[in-house]
Amino acid sequence: ANILVFNYQYMLDPKVAKMVSKELESESIVVFDEAHNIDSVCLEALSVTINERGLEQATRSLGRLSSEVSRIKASDNQRLQQEYQNLVNGLIEQGLLDAPTNDQSLGSNALAPDVLNESVPGNIRRAEHFIQFMKKVVEHLKTR
Repeated sequence: ANILVFNYQYMLDPKVAKMVSKELESESIVVFDEAHNIDSVCLEALSVTINERGLEQATRSLGRLSSEVSRIKASDNQRLQQEYQNLVNGLIEQGLLDAPTNDQSLGSNALAPDVLNESVPGNIRRAEHFIQFMKKVVEHLKTR
């Protein structure tokens, strides 16, 4: 049996715990000495300090992330519209769909915006929800 001795703060600090736990076997027994201080050590290890600069950086990052999500969503809409148009054109070429006789008829062969919005992958919609939530969190923290 191996015995490892080190400060228990190393086991509780997430930044260090992964390195320390590599030394432990799966059936290890861990004993904490001076455990009456463990609550304050846990609070310290899991606490973060947030300052105005960090909040401003978070705001800028969320803005960039929001722009990227919008760009991806627009790109997906364009690709879907193009795929749909290729399908319609293929059906017309095969005689399975009547060719439009004027420009008005072309409009009926376009996907409606609500269809395009719903066809965007759910993870993009969730990303937008996450960004809005995080913006509210950051704004709340700025007022505290």
